[in-house]
Amino acid sequence: MGETSQFEWFRKARSRVWSPAPEIKGIPTLPLIAGTFFFTGLSPIASGTVGSLAGVAIYYFVPGFQNPVVLSVGCIVVLVAGIWSGGVIERALGVQDPGIVVIDEVFGQWIALAFGFGYPHDPSCMHDRSCGPDLRFIALAFVFFRIFDVLKPPGARYFERKPGGTGIMLDDGVAGIYAGIAARLCMYVIS
Repeated sequence: MGETSQFEWFRKARSRVWSPAPEIKGIPTLPLIAGTFFFTGLSPIASGTVGSLAGVAIYYFVPGFQNPVVLSVGCIVVLVAGIWSGGVIERALGVQDPGIVVIDEVFGQWIALAFGFGYPHDPSCMHDRSCGPDLRFIALAFVFFRIFDVLKPPGARYFERKPGGTGIMLDDGVAGIYAGIAARLCMYVIS
């Protein structure tokens, strides 16, 4: 691995933290809204983190998303919308995996959060739906997803190299799997 490719992940991560949003006039409105996940991707600072936070907020504050079936359907809808809108934005900007596309972060974050289902939370909450999801798991899933999204472990790195919406979405899906497993293992250790 050459020096250039060895630090490519760092250059890309750094550019997403400090780069201004690109010119978006040439992007059709609907793909722009979907790909930037309702414009959260236009955040001038850490757009990927803002996209992940949007995914966490929806999961936490919209009670239906704490249901495995609803979250699974949400993941499928976001995956399809992300493949389409990510591809359109990528072609319009002429940049592979543009930083303004954050629907992939929402997808990966939801994948990570899905690993919290079935976890034996507080025993007093077993039959009480008002207890809600375990905040420790949510925090761990968020932190681990951000780490794996930046580092691009095996599998994620493979998809990141693929052009188009499929590559944009699937590298974050793989990072979400890593994050979900890591968060689940940490919960077993701290419980």
